[in-house]
Amino acid sequence: MKRKGKRGVAIGLAAALLCLGLPVSARGEELAVSARSAVLLSGESGAVLWEKNARERLPMASTTKIMTALLTLEEAERAGDPAVDITEEMAAVEGSSMGLQAGDRLTLTNLAAGMLLASGNDAANAAALFLDGSQESFARRMNSRAEEIGMEDTHFVTPSGLDAEDHFSTAYDLALLAREALENEAFAELAASPRCEVTFLEPAHTVTYENHNKLLGLYEGCVGVKTGYTKKAGRCLVSAARREGVTLIAVTLDAPDDWDDHTALLDYGFASYTLVSVYPDSPLAPIPVLLGEQGQVQPQLARECRL
Repeated sequence: MKRKGKRGVAIGLAAALLCLGLPVSARGEELAVSARSAVLLSGESGAVLWEKNARERLPMASTTKIMTALLTLEEAERAGDPAVDITEEMAAVEGSSMGLQAGDRLTLTNLAAGMLLASGNDAANAAALFLDGSQESFARRMNSRAEEIGMEDTHFVTPSGLDAEDHFSTAYDLALLAREALENEAFAELAASPRCEVTFLEPAHTVTYENHNKLLGLYEGCVGVKTGYTKKAGRCLVSAARREGVTLIAVTLDAPDDWDDHTALLDYGFASYTLVSVYPDSPLAPIPVLLGEQGQVQPQLARECRL
C-alpha cells in the first residue's frame, strides 16, 4: 500500500474517511504472499488497502463463477426463479461438476448454489444456455455487467472459468466484482454457506453440496466468496470476512499457498484498520498520522463530505 508523505494529504484523507465512517489506517507493516497477484480491498469504501501486481491481467479459473452466479441470481429474482430443464449440451462440460444430467430439472437459484459451493461447470453452462442460448451471448452479458461495475481489465469468454483465449481478469477487478456480488442477498447467503441442500424438481430428490471454500471453517468472520483452479491459472481465491462492522475482500491469483495468503491479508487488514462512526457534534479523538510532520491531528467534523 502506498503512503502519502505530505501532511496535508494525510489530514485530508483521514478527515474524509472519518466523515464517511470508513476504515482508517492505523499501522502499515509489509506483507509477503505467495500469489503472483493480490489485493486487499475495503468492503465499505472500495479503497485498496494493500496490493501486489493487482492490475495484472491473468486467467482467473472458477472465480469467474462469481459473475455467472450473480447474473443467474439477478435473473432469478427478476423472473420468479424459473425452473431449468437440463439438456445434454448443458451437462456436457469438463471439470468440476454438481452432477447434472440430461432430464434433470431445477431452479436458477439452485444452479447458482451448484456454482458457488460445488463449483459446478455444468451449472454455469446450464445457466448461460438457459439465459442467453449460447456461451457467446452470455459472455456479452457478463462483459456488459463487468463494464457497469468498473472492471476495466476483465474480459469473459466462458461462464465457468475454463481456460480460453482472451478470458482474463485482475485481482483488483475481481475484488470489485466480489464487493458488488455481496450486495446481492441471495449471493451473500450462498457464498457464506458451508453446505447447501439443493432440491431437484425432476427427478424429485435433494443433494447436499459442501462448499469448496475452506476459509469458511478456518477463518473467523469469513463470509465467502469463491475458489478456482486450472493448470494455466494456478490456485485462485476470492475471500471476504467481516468483523465488528468492517468488511474486507481479499483476492489472490496464481497463489500456491492461497489459504495462508488470505489469512495473512485479512489479519493485516483487521489489525490495521478500524471502522470509525461519527455523529454530528460528537467529539473526535486525535488521528495518528503516518509519515507526517506531526504525530497526530485533531479532525474537524464536516457537515457534508465529498471525495
